[in-house]
Amino acid sequence: MACNPSNTGHKIWLVNGFNPQDACFIIDDGQVVQNQSFVLSRLMVNAGKLTNPVVRLDFTCIVFFESEDEEGPEHEVEVDLLFKLIRVQEGNAEVLRTFRYLYEVDVENGIGELEVEMSESFAFSYTDRPCPRCSEYLVVVEGGDFEGEFDALRVVSPHLSAIVQGIG
Repeated sequence: MACNPSNTGHKIWLVNGFNPQDACFIIDDGQVVQNQSFVLSRLMVNAGKLTNPVVRLDFTCIVFFESEDEEGPEHEVEVDLLFKLIRVQEGNAEVLRTFRYLYEVDVENGIGELEVEMSESFAFSYTDRPCPRCSEYLVVVEGGDFEGEFDALRVVSPHLSAIVQGIG
């Protein structure tokens, strides 16, 4: 016989992120400007009336870039992004986990140039056991290392959601 959460006092609900923002990295003369950071999405979880709360967070987005390398006998295009999952409780921010997106192409066969146009999904999941109170979760993306001459670099369509469960 399967366990029915409604008979055991378990509460389960879905929380969707709010105010999602695309990250459009600034490019200056083909180079991605260093030290850029963007808040992609956030959500609020109020677990104040739950015992043993569990929060399952799911994040998805699309990483898009156009880059080329035309000089020299070797060609390289690299995009290195760091995604941070942050929990804020009572004004204290804590990085729960980081997730890395890395795309790298090295060509050493003497071709004239390398052009890359990429659009691919990036996703992660994380399970948290917060203290029973109100928590805000944020996903932030930061630029890392970049090689090549860029025309565009964006993180678009961010979506953060959570399934919250506890005894209430």
